[in-house]
Amino acid sequence: MRALKALVIGMAVLILAGVVVLIVGIVDKAGELDGQAGKTAHQAVVPAATFRDTEIDLPAGATIVETRLEGNRILLRATLPDGTSRIILISATTGQRIGTIRLK
Repeated sequence: MRALKALVIGMAVLILAGVVVLIVGIVDKAGELDGQAGKTAHQAVVPAATFRDTEIDLPAGATIVETRLEGNRILLRATLPDGTSRIILISATTGQRIGTIRLK
């Protein structure tokens, strides 16, 4: 009988711990949806004063196929007239070109 009583108490403690973990997870996700919690340094909002108008030169006849924001970088995937592709990395904080990756 003692073993059964200990088993029931142990299972009740496990259920209670699971409910607490579930509530903490829900609160954490709700904070992320508000945009207040879970931000890392590279996801911080860029002040408008540090970003100014800039121009990025593309080769003649190139078309931008995809743009993506990854952390503090903007990735542009461009296709050239000869069929090759390039990925152009731009700093989201300054607007300056970081580099180019040529895809063969």
